[in-house]
Amino acid sequence: MTRHQIQAHWPGSCFGCSSGNPHGLQLRFSRTLEGCTTTHTVPEHHCGFDGLTHGGIIATLLDEVAAWAIIARLNRLGLTREMTTRYLMPVPTNRELVVTGTVLTHDNRSATVRATIHSDGVLLAEADSSWSFPRLSRIANLANVPEERLRQFLDEAAG
Repeated sequence: MTRHQIQAHWPGSCFGCSSGNPHGLQLRFSRTLEGCTTTHTVPEHHCGFDGLTHGGIIATLLDEVAAWAIIARLNRLGLTREMTTRYLMPVPTNRELVVTGTVLTHDNRSATVRATIHSDGVLLAEADSSWSFPRLSRIANLANVPEERLRQFLDEAAG
C-alpha cells in the first residue's frame, strides 16, 4: 500500500484531527490509493471498561478516517449523513491500531466510505458511511473557519 503523509493541518479545533486541540486525538493521516490511513494508540483514559476503548472513541476514529479519505482522494470536505458502525471485537487501549478509510463510491454531491480498525491484522470494528458535499461556504459557516482558509487547507491537503 502506497502511503504519503498529508501535510495539511485542520485549521479549527477538531477533537479528531486538530493539532491545536490538547484534549483531542491529534490524528495525522497518510494518503493511500483508495483514501487514507493512520495509526493510533488509544490511551487508557479513553476507555469504556478498563483496558477497552470506549465505543464513542471507536466511532470517532471511524468517522474521522472516513472524512480524511474524502479529503485525500477527492479533495473535498463533506458532512456525515449516516454511519453504520459494527463493533466486531473488543478494541484494546494502549495498543497500536491501524485505522483505514476507503472511498467506495462518489459523485459531485455525495460519497460512500468504508472505514476499518485493525490491530495485529485482526479486524476489530468497521463502519460504512454516507457523506454529502455542501458548498464550501456552508462548511465554513458551520466550522466557524473563513472560507478562504478552508480553500487553503484543501490546497495544502492536495500536496
